[in-house]
Amino acid sequence: MTDNSFIREVDDAVRQERYKALWDKFGLYVIGLALALIIGVAAYNIWKYVEESEAETAGDAFTAALALKNANEQEKATEAFDELVKDGPSGYAVLSRFQLASSQAKAGDTDKAVESYEALATDRRVDAILKGLATLQAATLRLDQADYAEMQKRLDGLAAGKSSWRYSAKELLGLSAYQNGDLKAAEAQFSALLVDAGTPRNMRDRANVLLALIVSQTATAPDTKADETKAGDADTDDAKSDDAKPSEATTN
Repeated sequence: MTDNSFIREVDDAVRQERYKALWDKFGLYVIGLALALIIGVAAYNIWKYVEESEAETAGDAFTAALALKNANEQEKATEAFDELVKDGPSGYAVLSRFQLASSQAKAGDTDKAVESYEALATDRRVDAILKGLATLQAATLRLDQADYAEMQKRLDGLAAGKSSWRYSAKELLGLSAYQNGDLKAAEAQFSALLVDAGTPRNMRDRANVLLALIVSQTATAPDTKADETKAGDADTDDAKSDDAKPSEATTN
């Protein structure tokens, strides 16, 4: 091994350890904050949607229910949101359903929360912006348990379209592919984020970190196919060598 080769291998090892350390340190935050920009990206649309269906009484009731939730009076908050779902204007009814699903997730009832978000995502009465949000929330809750195929089924529609949620959908798909060991698919999703000029800056930074980690792992991964080929060639050479030796009977 030449000095340059040795130095290059050491550099690769150090680089991989550096990227791994970054993932170990920030990985949970990346997953936990994968949808951090969701409300910001579509804040105006959501505000407009609520304003159009606003009713003063329902608005006061919704604000009061949020105050109860923030004060950890969950039972009373749930009752208030349930009332808005049943009797409130459509806008506040939908937002109340989101709050109920959020409370279910916070309480650890993940399956029920996923069902609630899925119901919102498929409800024709729900605005398209909020349907996309519900789709992402359900997928986020499934991220740690779902395989990549399930995440594709959930998110491909958003990722491939022109929705404001497409960036978050691609990031979630990349995280899912990475967690499930599909580095090629993960690289494709994060690369798509980098080449899209509209990708938010902090999401672009996270994609860069993950891509660097993926490239490092790919570069240092053992070439199994090449090793098998070499092993096969060695066996063939041994066999040829054995054939070339005179047999014991002939020697005698």
